[in-house]
Amino acid sequence: MDRTQIGLAGEFYVLAQLVQRNLVATFTLANTKGVDILVSNSELNRLFKIEVKTTGNNPHRELLFLDEPCYHWAMTAKHETLADLNLFYCFVALRGFTQLPKFFIVPSFYVAMYVREQHLYWLRTRQKPVTNTTMRRFRIPISDPLGFENNWGIFAGEMVQDKHLKLTESWFED
Repeated sequence: MDRTQIGLAGEFYVLAQLVQRNLVATFTLANTKGVDILVSNSELNRLFKIEVKTTGNNPHRELLFLDEPCYHWAMTAKHETLADLNLFYCFVALRGFTQLPKFFIVPSFYVAMYVREQHLYWLRTRQKPVTNTTMRRFRIPISDPLGFENNWGIFAGEMVQDKHLKLTESWFED
């Protein structure tokens, strides 16, 4: 599959998961920046925005950031500033045709902090000067220590956990 097909597959998987959980969800138009799916929970009288990021890559180890293999998704510098109480990322890891993907639901505040700080860390650890680019990466270890996997309860009114609001990664210097 090419990148467009991978992205579409992820969006359809996420939409199906939301509808299966009795939520009203719909795709946005292609020209809606930063939001792929709108989710309405009528019981809460709340509207959520979801940005879907999908990978077809297997987890791999990046020793600079973690000792264990990670799922990873391409991001850009713009994701460093997209922090909204109603915006969540659904990171999707496709696993072939015979298994459902893995779904990781992450608050946008956490993603913005992570993307910004991991890039600053990467720049600080270069032995030689490098050109600063807009490319960024978001990683989740396969052990998922922060419990982002299948965090669908967010859309049913569960509170965002404190551990999902601050960085605790070993490379992060507060």
